[in-house]
Amino acid sequence: MSDLHRIDLPGLIGDDPLGFLAVMGLRTQVSGLSYLSWDPEDRHAILHCHDAASVADLVVELTKRLRGIGEGEALPGTTDFPVRRRRGGPDPLRVTPGGYRRLASRGASEWWLRATLSERDTDADGHCLVNPLIAVRGRQTIGSFWYYPMLEVRRDPKRLLTEALTGWRRVEGSEGWLLDHRATYSTDPDLRGPGGSMAVPGATWLATLAVGEFGYPMFPGPDRPEGLPSGWFRVDNMQVFAWPLWTLPTTSLPSVWNVGWEHGNWKFARVTGGGVEATISKTHGVSAPNSIDHNVDLGIFAMCAAVRPQGGGPLTPIPVHLRRVPTRYGEYPAWQGWDWDVPHVGEYQGKYGWG
Repeated sequence: MSDLHRIDLPGLIGDDPLGFLAVMGLRTQVSGLSYLSWDPEDRHAILHCHDAASVADLVVELTKRLRGIGEGEALPGTTDFPVRRRRGGPDPLRVTPGGYRRLASRGASEWWLRATLSERDTDADGHCLVNPLIAVRGRQTIGSFWYYPMLEVRRDPKRLLTEALTGWRRVEGSEGWLLDHRATYSTDPDLRGPGGSMAVPGATWLATLAVGEFGYPMFPGPDRPEGLPSGWFRVDNMQVFAWPLWTLPTTSLPSVWNVGWEHGNWKFARVTGGGVEATISKTHGVSAPNSIDHNVDLGIFAMCAAVRPQGGGPLTPIPVHLRRVPTRYGEYPAWQGWDWDVPHVGEYQGKYGWG
């Protein structure tokens, strides 16, 4: 692992919903293999990358992705999503399940379509449910959620992206797209474009790119909350977005979810004061970074959660009381070999199968 470069991101703090989502969006744009973990002291994100060696390198790569977005498009590397609205027409992504299938048959990006809409679940009007990470107001379209943050960052990408990764500076007139609970928002019922202020443009844009990591499952299992995408839980009458912070550098976000909500290993209950109690296993065994044949502990040290207020509003953090219970299949030791020579696969506990 000696060819990996450690990059600390002091601007992206994991217990802030916008900070966490911005890290997830950032990772979708980083070329080459990268590993993510969190500092247990101040909870900032840490990347280990093969290609990028510094924050400046990450900003250069993000800027290239940003400038590669074509005229009228909204997402890096994607030309067929979000679907454009015809002038004066309805939102092309407010569709019924039949409309969803028509969009898919016409070539709309399956990855983004499944992340944005649920084909299986509908609202009271018969429209496909929209990922609750996406929030629009007034007459904004779903596509606005990605389009306007991209335009704003493209005006000054080097400064705004550097600030997002290293130290946030709030900008007057900048829209937080209901991902930033510290920003302000307009309540104009006829709102069509941005209508907010005092957001962090670079972090907001990166967070919008994280939606693809929290999509609706193609094959929902028995332990997944009905009608909710990855990362969301139903706690009494609340929809709660919940996530862990961990110390094991890992390349795979699904590996984090698979040891948690995927198999019902994370349980949430409401507590007084508006927060939740998270019950999780004492350890979470995942593949070691240098061997798929060895299990080690993911090193979860905190659980975080956020909700949208009744009637809509920004994604807002809520208190989480953490309770640990014995692990169903036995405990695994924490990873002990990242910042020095990685031990040979036979020299630490947690081995299983071949190796």
